[in-house]
Amino acid sequence: MKKNQSESPEVVPEDVDLGSDVAADGVREEDLVPGWLALLVLVLLLAVTALGGYVLRGALVKDTAVTRSGFAVTEWEAKVAASPDDVESVLGLGYAYQQDGQFDKALANYNEVLELDAQNLAALYNRGAVLWELGKAKEAEQSYWDVLKIAPDHALAAKALGDIYIDQKHYKSALVAVDPVLETRPDLADLMYISGFANEQLGNKDKAIERYQAAAKFDLVEARDALRRLGVKE
Repeated sequence: MKKNQSESPEVVPEDVDLGSDVAADGVREEDLVPGWLALLVLVLLLAVTALGGYVLRGALVKDTAVTRSGFAVTEWEAKVAASPDDVESVLGLGYAYQQDGQFDKALANYNEVLELDAQNLAALYNRGAVLWELGKAKEAEQSYWDVLKIAPDHALAAKALGDIYIDQKHYKSALVAVDPVLETRPDLADLMYISGFANEQLGNKDKAIERYQAAAKFDLVEARDALRRLGVKE
């Protein structure tokens, strides 16, 4: 889990409705990370494990293996200068700033994208990651919930919220964030583990074991360790 934040009452935002705010046409093409960024997002965020399961790997800004940040910033700044209202260019520049560790500038760009397209999932998700890096936990949390209000099965936003709530020991909120996604995506090992851990802390041992066993099928080490801790054979 990431940085510890001060504990606060365990409350999911009141306006969260994971079932009623889905866009009529589903996720639009313009919501996706543009161009060359799509491959980077796939490489940085999804690692396929054994048996086809997925393990989600944290925020975009944490991987330094593929940066190209200096070149990317210059390239995208030129594109934005040429077309300041082009959503793809503004989003690309925000991502370049994020990769370069210029989080304030990245946040400004993501906010600009959202002024142009209020339901842009890439901007909302990356905005949450940047806000978290800036130590603005509550705002980051809300940004991730905004993603789930538009796309209730958005695994990365659910994982980010699950990590936040586990870190804060808000276990019921962690379940509210991750369990709806698991109903349609049982192959997401990290979300299974978060659900298992939250259930274990809440005293729901049978459910915790069930979740850990599901995650262990995809060779998630943490899930195997949890089962051993509980004295359960896989």
